Amino acid sequence: MGRIHAKRRQKNKKAILLAHFGTSFPSALASLDNIRNHVVEAFPGIETRICFTSNMVRNIWASRRKNPDRWKEEGVSDEVLGVQAFLAAVGNLQDQGYRTIVVQPTHVYHGEQYEDLKSYVQALRSIRTVKEVWAPFEQIVISRPLLGTYGVLHDYLDDVAEVVEALGNDVKQAEDRDSALVYVGHGNDFFSSGVFQEMLHALRKAHPERPVYMGMVEGFPGLEETVARIVRDGVKRVLLKPFMITAGDHAHNDIDNADPDSWRGRLEAEGCMVETIMEGLGSNDTFAALFAHRIRETAEDYGIELHA
Repeated sequence: MGRIHAKRRQKNKKAILLAHFGTSFPSALASLDNIRNHVVEAFPGIETRICFTSNMVRNIWASRRKNPDRWKEEGVSDEVLGVQAFLAAVGNLQDQGYRTIVVQPTHVYHGEQYEDLKSYVQALRSIRTVKEVWAPFEQIVISRPLLGTYGVLHDYLDDVAEVVEALGNDVKQAEDRDSALVYVGHGNDFFSSGVFQEMLHALRKAHPERPVYMGMVEGFPGLEETVARIVRDGVKRVLLKPFMITAGDHAHNDIDNADPDSWRGRLEAEGCMVETIMEGLGSNDTFAALFAHRIRETAEDYGIELHA
């Protein structure tokens, strides 16, 4: 009986799972598509799928499945209309013989969403079957968010430096407009957003000639603190951009909104001339390519060969 089991082998195909926070704005999906396109180009022949980690965003798309034609007319794919949570997406991959999976989060930093995702992966990695041959996964590993994470294998400041380099065109846009560059990140109420300030420090050091600011929708520094600093510095012209993977709900409702409590509204009330560019970081080819770079590094860390 033991010899029979020894001869059996499960399929062990390889896959990449892009774990997005997600967006409910069809116009913002282009940022996610751009990231995927860069990953597919970097790893031809490797199955690449997506999942959304936001329960709220997935529920919105689930309700929209009742009228799919309307959303398809706006260019929404079947994959987004049927988008799954992380565990469901992993389960489907495993059921189809993909037992080596590299999970690449597209979250900007190590906050609540990334921490939860990491705990899921760690739990799946801990599964031990009586017969090793029937283990559900050969390997399932998680890569780093955009601004890195703690640990000795990869210095997060190196990841921050890569991000700063990718922001060069944004600084040039601000220079062309003789404006201060103001980013607004999502942030988080439960995890420190200090790495954003480290990134801001590095960006200012790289471009000392241009005033640059960074505020958070959630966390510190928020709207009040950031606007107060901008006013104190005597800034009169502002280029306002979301520091988010997609320009979705927060970008349009919290940042670029005529409401006096929005970021644009508050800055205009203080006498600033404000121009907004509502594009997600994922639309920037340099940023999109960073995720493919993260995947390659993580695969090498775990001895995974990502080729067809």
